[in-house]
Amino acid sequence: MRRGFKSECESLASAIRAELGVDTRVPLDPRALAAHLEIPLRPVSSLAGPTVRPEVDHVMTVGKSVLSAITIFPDWPKRRRVILFNDANSPARQSSDIAHELAHGLLLHEPRHPFVNGCRDYNRGEEDEAAWLAGCLLVPRDAAFQVAWQRQPVATAAVEYGVSQQLMTWRINQTGAGLQAERSRARWAPQAVPPRAAR
Repeated sequence: MRRGFKSECESLASAIRAELGVDTRVPLDPRALAAHLEIPLRPVSSLAGPTVRPEVDHVMTVGKSVLSAITIFPDWPKRRRVILFNDANSPARQSSDIAHELAHGLLLHEPRHPFVNGCRDYNRGEEDEAAWLAGCLLVPRDAAFQVAWQRQPVATAAVEYGVSQQLMTWRINQTGAGLQAERSRARWAPQAVPPRAAR
């Protein structure tokens, strides 16, 4: 990722939350963000018809890792996005997958055909960028710092924010929130309310 990209993502996530009226220290519902961006969400289970039902049944049972979520463009070459997500996954996984696909749109990644010559059309750089922004949207730096400051168990914080324990741990570590909280705790211990994360 290019220099400065991570900081830009934190700022973008904060700006988006401000538009929604959602503080950077509380959970964000990615479905509400999708509605705000006017990007339809469609669960895999809603797909019907004899030609697709076997594939739908497969990705919702034994092959859940095959399809988590994908952005499709039903009126190609127009750029109207629709996010197809696997509703057989856990709610936390669904939130992460939806946020990831929304991040592609927010980052203005060019529309891509889902498959080329039978293989997934995959751009590692864009996927890494979307993953980073999705993390910022779901667990901003302020939220990660608050969790670390309060010594909240990761499992509890993950449930509160509607994300996996892995994502919560990743955000606390990647933002440096844990280390900053330890350094700040002695200085601000008398305060009932934690300071904002350092920028």
